[in-house]
Amino acid sequence: MFRLWSAVLFLFVISIHVASASDIDDRLKAQLLALGFPNGTLPVLVPAFGNYVDSVQVGKLLYLSSAAPQTPAGTFVKGRVPDEVDVDDAITAAKFACVRQVNRMKAALGDLNRVKKIVYISGKIQTQPDFINHTVIVDGCSAFLVNVFGTEVGTHARTVAGMASLSLNVTLEVETIVEVKCK
Repeated sequence: MFRLWSAVLFLFVISIHVASASDIDDRLKAQLLALGFPNGTLPVLVPAFGNYVDSVQVGKLLYLSSAAPQTPAGTFVKGRVPDEVDVDDAITAAKFACVRQVNRMKAALGDLNRVKKIVYISGKIQTQPDFINHTVIVDGCSAFLVNVFGTEVGTHARTVAGMASLSLNVTLEVETIVEVKCK
């Protein structure tokens, strides 16, 4: 009898693992389709622009370099908020930046189900000096991560700041720290 219950428990645990991996992939696909990415698939990763790497894992933490917003067409969203890029477009740009971060997670980990927790994000937005609605823009990124990974995994700490300028005139960039499940 013990063996039977052990086998049932094992199959239940495996089915939860498979279902959660599938759920993440399904939710990611839905988010990508909503943002206009063809077939709901992650785009090809753009190589780093300088003398750095996209990610570094130290122990259980995966550190992701800052990601600028890249559209489904492959161009980067550029310009200052709100005079060159309006707030709604900047919110979408924040989601695009998080698409790149999820893409980097998948490249580094091989499987998004290995993400145990989105620990922290930092959003830097190129804005006019008197702009004060930074938080609503980075909320786009936060919502994207929660929609993909679920509340338990996707909810995170964060900082948000306005900047006078950013590299290559991009509208914003997002840095991310992720806790990784042990293999």
